[in-house]
Amino acid sequence: MERKESVIEGVGVIDEVREYRGRKILDLARKLSDERLPDSFTPELAVDVFYAFKLPLPFVKERGGEPFRRNLIARTLASPNIWKVKPYTVADSLTSTVAAASLLEKLAKTLSVDVPRGASAGSRSQAQREITEEQIAQALEQVATEAKTAKDMKRLFTGLSAGAGSSLSFDESMEDILKLVRETDISKVLEKLEGIKMPAPRGKHERSTMGWIEGIELGSDLERVYPSQLALPRLYFYTLFADSQLLLYRKVVSHSKGPIYVLLDKSGSMVGSKIDWARAVALALLKRTAAEGRGFYARFFDSVAYPPVSLGPNFRPAQLTRLLSYLGRVKASGGTDIAKAISSACADIIKEKGKVSDIVLISDGEDRIVPELVAKELKKANARLHTVMIHGQNNYLKQISVRYMTVKKLEAKEILKVVDFE
Repeated sequence: MERKESVIEGVGVIDEVREYRGRKILDLARKLSDERLPDSFTPELAVDVFYAFKLPLPFVKERGGEPFRRNLIARTLASPNIWKVKPYTVADSLTSTVAAASLLEKLAKTLSVDVPRGASAGSRSQAQREITEEQIAQALEQVATEAKTAKDMKRLFTGLSAGAGSSLSFDESMEDILKLVRETDISKVLEKLEGIKMPAPRGKHERSTMGWIEGIELGSDLERVYPSQLALPRLYFYTLFADSQLLLYRKVVSHSKGPIYVLLDKSGSMVGSKIDWARAVALALLKRTAAEGRGFYARFFDSVAYPPVSLGPNFRPAQLTRLLSYLGRVKASGGTDIAKAISSACADIIKEKGKVSDIVLISDGEDRIVPELVAKELKKANARLHTVMIHGQNNYLKQISVRYMTVKKLEAKEILKVVDFE
């Protein structure tokens, strides 16, 4: 049997494991494309595109491989636009897979435009050998945006769920992630979270394998092992493990509380930067709930309270993707009914068996409410109301809120103020 080899120097033989990766990339590209992939888009090509993104400085070998594959990889590596993608894919198998599938899908669409339906196999094959540098550069320009958002989503998930953000679990949602990137403006929301360092939780804490890093200690819990320990010789590592002398992160979570429930106003006046900022606050609060082992709800409202999306302490990437899709797809429109939104949140929280919960209401509306009635519902739900007014004022809410904020500048430091409470 003839050995299949990569056309990229140093990669070597494309064995069964690498071929499986190539087939997965093609399968993802096929699901994203409306067209059948060309016959020349083989698993070997997909593997080489993957390594073109993953390796820091790949280059094509002097000989070997089919002409179409060599041509395509050479032109991809020669394109200046590949350096727009690489910051998000180098040494990262997940984002390299996303980028490879995306590039192949876009090039397949290029071929389907160049070759009319019903064209002979010969003319189709000729067109496949003539993918231009310009077409590859245009495709890479779009791939860069998708790779960046995929990287941001991966960072978000791995930061939210210690131990659950493995390649295997995140890999399950790559198709949904790419569709989310293309069909929503979630990238704007993720950008607002860049560089934000979450504050440590206040109040009483208890030790946990998950949560906030409080310091360093000795022990044998491999889920909290300090990275430097992984560089130790194997025998020494096992000895320290047996004696509970490994360096570990010491982590804490707040005492058990009810969920953080985010109510997001989507009325017509919230269009644009207001609703993007509100979504970013929701994700920042999600980070806090994950670290504290609390539940999380998000619900949009205008004159109607829409169905909520919730996440428990131990969620999977597919659930996070659904939440991001919920946040990314909603458009600002409609009126404002704050009382109905709070009432709906209280009804959900009552199911949490009486633990103290926090409702964070984000709005710019001047809706009239009856403070006494809303306060009664909050007390019944054992919930505290935190009101965040964007460029607005509401004296009714101010009377019943444990915390009332007026936000004038939609900046990262304002997001931190909202998230940082006892």
